[in-house]
Amino acid sequence: MLRGRSLRIAGVPVLALTLFSACYRYVPTSSTDLTVGNAYRGHFTPEGSQRVATIVGENVERFDGRIVSVLDTAYLVAMSATLKRAEQRPTMWTGEQLMIPRSAVNRFELRELDRPKTLRAAALYTGGIVLIGVLVFSIKSLASGEGTVPPPPPPP
Repeated sequence: MLRGRSLRIAGVPVLALTLFSACYRYVPTSSTDLTVGNAYRGHFTPEGSQRVATIVGENVERFDGRIVSVLDTAYLVAMSATLKRAEQRPTMWTGEQLMIPRSAVNRFELRELDRPKTLRAAALYTGGIVLIGVLVFSIKSLASGEGTVPPPPPPP
């Protein structure tokens, strides 16, 4: 059974994975419903992509980031990622704040927590780590002679 130090060793990874393994989804929203501080995914228009190429790169299709401010003609965005049309992997940003013209963005999607997926993932992570912990400590107890395996019979 897990007690004391063994419980802490097995419990810390379970707690960390549960806390940091959230699943998200993107839900369509209108550009008039943007809330400062929330995370969004913005999709550039073809002309908008060309217009912002000097600040985000060539052929960028979409961007992810937090809305810092909404102005009459632009959005101030703390960037977290951009995706180019011909690439499958996003380019990661570290919160650089860029002014994105309103006319450059076609649509927005709100990033929100997907509770059912997160709960399933957390349950799977927790179950997997508990199973590994039980196996490790079972093997350890068998190796130390504390197991329930009977000794071999004496020779005849």
